[in-house]
Order: sequence, then C-alpha cells, then structure tokens
Amino acid sequence: MELRRAVFIVHRILPIMYDAIVVGAGPGGYACALSLAKEGANVCIIERNGLGGTCTQRGCIPTKYLHAMGDLARRVRASKRYGIGDGVISINYDMLSAGMRSTISRIASGMRLQLRQHKVDTVSGEASVISSGIVEVGGARYETRNVVLATGSIPKTIDLPGYEMLTTDSVFELQSLPESILVIGGGYSGCEFASILNALGCRVWLAESQGSLLPEQPKIVGDTVEKYMKLDGISVFTGVMTDVHDGRIVMGRDEIDPEVVLGCVGRYPALDTDRLDMLGVKYGDRGIVVDAEMQTSADNIYAVGDVTGAYELAHVATRQGEVAADNILGRHTRIDYTTIPYCVFTYPEVAMVGRLEGSASTAQMVANAKANCMGQTRGFTSVYTKNGTLLGALIVGAHASEIIGEAALAIRMGLGPQDVAGTIHAHPTLPEALADAAAAACMHEAEGVCPRPE
Repeated sequence: MELRRAVFIVHRILPIMYDAIVVGAGPGGYACALSLAKEGANVCIIERNGLGGTCTQRGCIPTKYLHAMGDLARRVRASKRYGIGDGVISINYDMLSAGMRSTISRIASGMRLQLRQHKVDTVSGEASVISSGIVEVGGARYETRNVVLATGSIPKTIDLPGYEMLTTDSVFELQSLPESILVIGGGYSGCEFASILNALGCRVWLAESQGSLLPEQPKIVGDTVEKYMKLDGISVFTGVMTDVHDGRIVMGRDEIDPEVVLGCVGRYPALDTDRLDMLGVKYGDRGIVVDAEMQTSADNIYAVGDVTGAYELAHVATRQGEVAADNILGRHTRIDYTTIPYCVFTYPEVAMVGRLEGSASTAQMVANAKANCMGQTRGFTSVYTKNGTLLGALIVGAHASEIIGEAALAIRMGLGPQDVAGTIHAHPTLPEALADAAAAACMHEAEGVCPRPE
C-alpha cells in the first residue's frame, strides 16, 4: 500500500512554507488540520477519496444512516400493535441509497466549509512524503515544518469461490438489497451490518470463527448481542470456519447458499513501507509506531488514526489529531486512552467504557419509564466499581450510544457511583437507567448506603 492521498480544491495561493502538511483528511487528519489552523498555523491537507475519509465516505456515516433507517423499518413493523397502520413496509433501495449519499455529501460539505473558513489549503493529487520537510503532489513540491500521516486503513479481503464477495467498502456500492447474505466476522462491523441488513429485510447469516461475537470484549457483551440477534431471526454461528463444498458454503454441519457474502474480517493500516523505511519511520504489523504525543521515530513526522493501529475508532483518531496538533505547537500534550467509549450499533445498541471489572451492579431497561414509553425495553445498564470508584460501564439498550458519554466523563473525573446516583436526572429519560445502576452500586458498598452529595 502507498502512503498517498489525493485532494479537492486549492482555496488560495499556497504559502512558500507550511507549518504542517497533513496527508489524509479522515477524522484524525481533519481534526489535526483544523486545530492547527485555529491557532493561526499555515496548514495544507491532502485527501484523495473524499473529505472525512473512511468514516464519512464508507464507514461511520453511511452505516449509521442505514442503522437509523433500519430502526425506522423495525418501528413501522411494530406499529400495528400500537394501533398505527398495518405494520407492512416496502423498501425503495434507490431512495434509501440516495438519502445515504446526500447525508455523506452534506457532512463532507460542512467539513470543506470549515477548512475554507479557517484558511486550510486542500490539495488534490497523489501525495508522496519525500522528507519531514517536503511533500510532493502531482509533480509539485510543498515545503513544511511538520508532516502528519493520517492515511487510514484498508479492509482485509477473503475469497469464497463461486460467491460474490463484498468488503465493508464495496457493500455501499450495492445497486439493490440482496435476498440473502452471509456476513463473515462477528466484530463491530459484522454485528452492525448483520443487524442493519436484517432490519432492512434481508435473510442474514453471521459467522464468527471464535467462540463468541465481539471476541475482543468480555463474553457477556457478545452473548447479549447474539441473544437479541437470534430473537430477530439472524442465524448466528460462532466457533466455526467457513468453507465451500460442492458449490455451497459450509459452516460446521450447516450448509447455506447466500446470494452474496460480506467479509468483515478487519482492516490493515495503509502503509508504504518502502517510503517509511526511507524516512526512518518505525512501523509494525499493526501500523506506524507513535509515542503518547503522536510523534513517530522520525523528527517532525507525526501519525494519527487507523494508520497507527492503536484503535480503529473515529473518535480516537479525532483526539489523536488534536494531540498531534498540540505537540506541533509545542504544548507536549499526551494521549489518554483510559476512557474510550465503544459503541456497537445493533438492535438494541451496545455501549461500553472503562474497565468492565470489579463489582457489577445492574439496572434492567424494562424498569426504565422512558424505555417502556418507547416500547424498547430490551437490555440493561451495568456499572463496575471497586472501593467506591467507578471503573466502567456497559449499556445495552435503545440509544445506548447517547448515554455512555455521562459514564465516560464520570470515570475520567475519578467519580464514584454516589456522584452519578446523586445527580438529578430528568424524568422520564433513558439515562435514569445509569443513575439506577449507580444507586445499586452504592448499596453494594461496605457502608451500605449511598452518601448524599455535599
């Protein structure tokens, strides 16, 4: 892979010397460029596949748009039991795709406007980093004091003879919804795509070679997701290998014949190893090696986002970009990975933050008034504590991704369950479930009661 990205438009005359050139305009590169520009730095950003990178163009944004549409389809189907309509739906995939593309375009346009307003140059072409001071694009050379590598990642591919294979990039190029689909890989992407496509009316099989879904998380997370998927009619296979025999896909003792196959088997960093060797930038199987200030082994060269291999999360890339910008400005800011929220957009959503260890206290969503009003009582909220300190939180339920931020802030600030439980939450709201779980944790503490906040 090549450490290259292309561009868009030059908005103004390029200065002779940039303070930083950012290669890649995904969440990390964009955040870095904008943070620097807001401090008055001269910045150039180079991107070839659309502003926003994988996240905006073929990742977070299109999947969450489809997740929202899938949720709408699910609610329409359920509406009959509440006396609204007949519960029958039809899906116009052309209109669905057009809405998705329009959403992507609006978000990318907003990013472009922000860059223009802060006088960031966006350059078009293939970028080659010649040194920490020179970047070449289309034969033209641009001088800079610092380079930020934000080249992202590329989906891994698999092959099953006789079947149309899709990646997490190419799946958005489908011209119509398949009747049936096999999703291989039970990580975040696989679980999300399986849930979304099922909600949109596809027959879905989901296969994971390890013993549970979401194998990098505590088993309770994967087991919970699997339970609700099966209730929705998704066929889930764990601990099985996928092969082809006599023209049919074999998984353990089961044979299936899906219309298409989607591989969600991870991504690898977009590295031009020859170029990195020349620059003296160290890298490994997971990506470019950086320190806590996002500095590589080469002076004045930084790296952020998926290319570092630390986490494949847009919000982590964004923070890395901000940290890199701070350090280019001489502030010596260090990245803190201790309170990273993880969200899985299934039905219901799953969100977690911190360490899921210590003593767990749980509140069921069926006891939450707002969840009952919404008719979405699946799930629970658990907080994990030790010696009066909040260590982690796991939320399974409607809009879990919107609630987890409160837990992340509480953990980051070193608060205890009494601080969350003692905070007045609006009623009826879903975040009350977090307060209820925190109150239960207080009762589990040695003193037996939840102290009132002073």
